Amino acid sequence: MAEAARPLRADAARNRARVLEVAYDTFAAEGLGVPIDEIARRAGVGAGTVYRHFPTREDWYRRWCRTGFSAS
Repeated sequence: MAEAARPLRADAARNRARVLEVAYDTFAAEGLGVPIDEIARRAGVGAGTVYRHFPTREDWYRRWCRTGFSAS
C-alpha cells in the first residue's frame, strides 16, 4: 500500500518555488539546454534539492505542462 504524500515543509516549498521560477526564466532566456546544476546554482540551492523535486528533465516539462508554465 502506498503512503500518502506528506506536505512539504515551508523551506522546501520555498526552495521548490524558487527553483521553478529560476528554471522558467533561464529556459525562456537561454533555451532548454541549460544544465540542471546551473539552475540550482542560480536558485541558490544545492543540485540535490533540484533533483529531489525534479529527478529528470522530463519531470520539469510535465510540471510545466500541467500548470501552464506557472512557477507557483
